[in-house]
Amino acid sequence: MTPTTERNPEQDITSGPAERLAVRLAAMLPGAVVVHVRLQGPRTLWPHLRLTAVDDRGRTLRVPRARALTLARWIIRSFPHAQWAATGHAFDLRTATLRGLEA
Repeated sequence: MTPTTERNPEQDITSGPAERLAVRLAAMLPGAVVVHVRLQGPRTLWPHLRLTAVDDRGRTLRVPRARALTLARWIIRSFPHAQWAATGHAFDLRTATLRGLEA
Protein backbone atom coordinates (compact mmCIF):
# COMPACT_ATOMS: atom_id res chain seq x y z
CA MET A 1 0.00 0.00 0.00
CA THR A 2 1.08 3.52 -0.61
CA PRO A 3 1.41 5.98 2.26
CA THR A 4 -1.60 7.98 0.99
CA THR A 5 -3.99 5.02 1.28
CA GLU A 6 -2.87 4.22 4.82
CA ARG A 7 -3.66 7.70 6.17
CA ASN A 8 -6.19 8.11 8.90
CA PRO A 9 -9.08 10.32 7.65
CA GLU A 10 -9.45 11.73 11.18
CA GLN A 11 -6.09 13.46 10.76
CA ASP A 12 -7.37 15.35 7.72
CA ILE A 13 -10.43 16.72 9.50
CA THR A 14 -8.90 17.69 12.81
CA SER A 15 -5.95 19.98 13.10
CA GLY A 16 -5.31 20.87 16.72
CA PRO A 17 -5.38 19.10 20.07
CA ALA A 18 -8.82 20.48 20.99
CA GLU A 19 -10.33 19.15 17.77
CA ARG A 20 -8.73 15.73 18.28
CA LEU A 21 -10.03 15.64 21.86
CA ALA A 22 -13.54 16.54 20.68
CA VAL A 23 -13.50 13.70 18.13
CA ARG A 24 -12.37 11.20 20.78
CA LEU A 25 -14.93 12.37 23.33
CA ALA A 26 -17.74 12.24 20.77
CA ALA A 27 -16.79 8.64 20.00
CA MET A 28 -16.75 7.72 23.71
CA LEU A 29 -19.97 9.60 24.53
CA PRO A 30 -22.42 8.85 21.71
CA GLY A 31 -25.14 11.47 21.49
CA ALA A 32 -23.31 14.05 23.58
CA VAL A 33 -22.77 17.52 22.14
CA VAL A 34 -21.56 19.39 25.24
CA VAL A 35 -19.59 18.17 28.24
CA HIS A 36 -19.69 20.16 31.50
CA VAL A 37 -16.66 19.79 33.77
CA ARG A 38 -16.27 21.12 37.30
CA LEU A 39 -13.30 20.72 39.56
CA GLN A 40 -15.29 21.42 42.69
CA GLY A 41 -18.80 20.16 43.24
CA PRO A 42 -21.53 22.45 44.54
CA ARG A 43 -21.72 20.64 47.89
CA THR A 44 -18.04 19.87 48.52
CA LEU A 45 -15.33 22.01 50.05
CA TRP A 46 -12.49 20.01 48.47
CA PRO A 47 -11.68 19.33 44.81
CA HIS A 48 -14.02 16.76 43.35
CA LEU A 49 -14.14 16.16 39.59
CA ARG A 50 -17.60 16.23 38.07
CA LEU A 51 -18.48 15.61 34.41
CA THR A 52 -21.92 15.88 32.88
CA ALA A 53 -22.63 15.02 29.24
CA VAL A 54 -25.56 16.77 27.55
CA ASP A 55 -27.26 15.87 24.25
CA ASP A 56 -28.60 18.26 21.62
CA ARG A 57 -31.98 18.48 23.40
CA GLY A 58 -30.40 19.48 26.71
CA ARG A 59 -30.92 16.11 28.38
CA THR A 60 -28.23 14.74 30.66
CA LEU A 61 -26.66 11.49 29.50
CA ARG A 62 -25.55 8.78 31.90
CA VAL A 63 -21.76 8.45 32.07
CA PRO A 64 -20.18 5.75 34.27
CA ARG A 65 -18.13 7.22 37.11
CA ALA A 66 -14.77 5.83 35.99
CA ARG A 67 -15.26 7.12 32.44
CA ALA A 68 -16.45 10.51 33.73
CA LEU A 69 -13.36 10.94 35.90
CA THR A 70 -11.03 9.94 33.06
CA LEU A 71 -12.66 12.27 30.54
CA ALA A 72 -12.75 15.16 33.02
CA ARG A 73 -9.00 14.73 33.57
CA TRP A 74 -8.40 14.69 29.80
CA ILE A 75 -10.27 17.96 29.38
CA ILE A 76 -8.57 19.66 32.34
CA ARG A 77 -5.14 18.60 31.11
CA SER A 78 -5.92 19.75 27.57
CA PHE A 79 -6.82 23.24 28.80
CA PRO A 80 -4.42 24.00 31.68
CA HIS A 81 -4.80 27.77 31.17
CA ALA A 82 -8.51 27.71 32.12
CA GLN A 83 -9.29 28.73 35.67
CA TRP A 84 -10.70 25.44 36.88
CA ALA A 85 -10.79 26.32 40.57
CA ALA A 86 -12.95 29.39 39.99
CA THR A 87 -15.79 27.87 37.94
CA GLY A 88 -16.78 24.97 35.75
CA HIS A 89 -16.45 24.89 32.00
CA ALA A 90 -18.41 23.54 29.06
CA PHE A 91 -16.56 21.82 26.21
CA ASP A 92 -18.57 21.85 22.98
CA LEU A 93 -17.83 18.67 21.02
CA ARG A 94 -19.13 20.14 17.74
CA THR A 95 -16.86 23.18 17.72
CA ALA A 96 -14.08 22.00 20.09
CA THR A 97 -14.38 25.19 22.13
CA LEU A 98 -14.23 25.64 25.89
CA ARG A 99 -16.33 28.27 27.62
CA GLY A 100 -16.85 29.12 31.28
CA LEU A 101 -20.01 28.31 33.17
CA GLU A 102 -21.84 30.69 35.43
CA ALA A 103 -21.45 29.77 39.11
